[in-house]
Parts: sequence; C-alpha cells; structure tokens
Amino acid sequence: MFGMHGLHPGEVVPTFELFMAHKHLLDRGQVLAVWAELLKGGGQGALLHRINDIRGKERRVFSALQAEAGPTGQVDHVRGFMVDVTQSLRIESQDAAQEAIERVYAHRDLIEQAKGIVMALRGIDGPAAFDVLAAASQQTNAKLHVVAENLVEAAARGTAAEHLAGLLNLH
Repeated sequence: MFGMHGLHPGEVVPTFELFMAHKHLLDRGQVLAVWAELLKGGGQGALLHRINDIRGKERRVFSALQAEAGPTGQVDHVRGFMVDVTQSLRIESQDAAQEAIERVYAHRDLIEQAKGIVMALRGIDGPAAFDVLAAASQQTNAKLHVVAENLVEAAARGTAAEHLAGLLNLH
C-alpha cells in the first residue's frame, strides 16, 4: 500500500482520512459507498478505482476488503488488499485499440471499392457515397463492411445498380 502511494512504511501514519485523500476525486463517492456498506455490519467488498500517489500520478487499483463485526454487531476490524492494475489495464487497452485499428484497415479497401461503385452509379463524391453506405448499414442493421462487401459482390455479378437501388429504397 505504501509503495503504490509513493511512500515508505513509517513515513506517515495511515489514517482513513489520508487513505481517502489519495482516492481519485471522481472515485471517492464509490469508495465511500463500499466502506459505508461494510461498516453497517461487516461483509466483503471489492472495487476497481483510481488513486493518486504523492507525485500526483494516477494509478488504477483493485481493492478487496473484509469487514468483521464483533459480538455487538459493530465492525471491529477491516482487512484487505490492493493490487495496482495500471500496467495491465494499459496493455489491455492498447491491445484493444490495436485490434480495432486492424479491423478498420482490414475492411478499408473493400469500403473504398464500394464507395467508388456508389460514386459511379449515383454521380456523387466520396463523402456522400460513404454516407449512403453508412445509412444502408444502419437501415439493415449490418456492419458497414458487410454492406460494402455485398455491393462489391453485386457489382461483380453486374447487378450493382439494382442492389444499390434496393439499399436506397430502405430509407
């Protein structure tokens, strides 16, 4: 806990106020709600939230808590652990972004080809052709690359004009 906050054991006296002061402003309410529920009579709680270390660096952490009530029903001690998941989440986010970019580029040529077909058939520019494909995607509830693929396949069969007319009649 000390290390995640940029501190060394014995450097400060850990208090609930100090603990909460390092919670990210937008996550404090959620953290307080978990604590309030636990202090009502014990139990377990867990949450993913952000903290700020003493240098102001934001970290994503997972906290798990166990509050135990004594014979009177009042919580007499809480124990738990906190795990810094900042790097793991950063890697996961980067991987997801990379996959999304690759998916977009995987279909880019196909979408560009379909745009060209729409431009030729309708006598419109690229952005307007994209709007036609995007509208057809929404109307048919199909992914844009599927609409593009179907149009390109129709063009290969010589039925692009009919296929496009069918798409445009959906609106």
